[in-house]
Amino acid sequence: EAVTAGLVLTGIVHADPHEGNIMLGDDGRLYFLDFGLMSEVRAEIMEAFAYGIQCVLNKDWRGLVTAFVQTGFVGTPIEYREDTTGEFGSGSPEAMAAELEERMESVPGGTSRFGALSTVLFDMGNQWRMYTPPYIILLIRTFLTLEGIAGQVDPNFNIYEVSLPWAVRRALSPSTSAGEEALRGALLASDNTLRWDRVNELIEQQQLAAPAGEQQ
Repeated sequence: EAVTAGLVLTGIVHADPHEGNIMLGDDGRLYFLDFGLMSEVRAEIMEAFAYGIQCVLNKDWRGLVTAFVQTGFVGTPIEYREDTTGEFGSGSPEAMAAELEERMESVPGGTSRFGALSTVLFDMGNQWRMYTPPYIILLIRTFLTLEGIAGQVDPNFNIYEVSLPWAVRRALSPSTSAGEEALRGALLASDNTLRWDRVNELIEQQQLAAPAGEQQ
């Protein structure tokens, strides 16, 4: 939760959170040590990651492709090749979303493990052109490390459910014009009336992801 809050709220992420760099204090608080490897995330990237987290849990694969584009992981236009030895040509977001859906639905832990998503994207990278900005590499390392630690304690650990409350909070408090437009589109109808169904959906997502003692 602390690292996810950094990813989608503060923009400052500890990129080396292994067991030796995390300490549980006598006061019950969690302490991070060794700040030699940190990642700074821009506001628009934070909003894209928050959106992507919600998309995975909602199985909104077309939306996830949009999040990939927004983070710079996938370029514009999207590029695809049939033959792994051939040249890249034009690809459609719908086709990419369809392949994501097929692979994510079939791989174990597709909607609960970040490692599963990493495996799917690694395989898809043979035919879909993907980019790895430095912050992407650090964040992949960060969440794979955290997932491995949490999985030792709770085999049913779902990194997306744990991340959801922070993702929803970011979605409801955008800091960029694109994020504000996305929020308006999500919560307001074309006549500027509030979409209560969407508001209730966000509340339900928050409650489902929150610990039992924090649900209201």
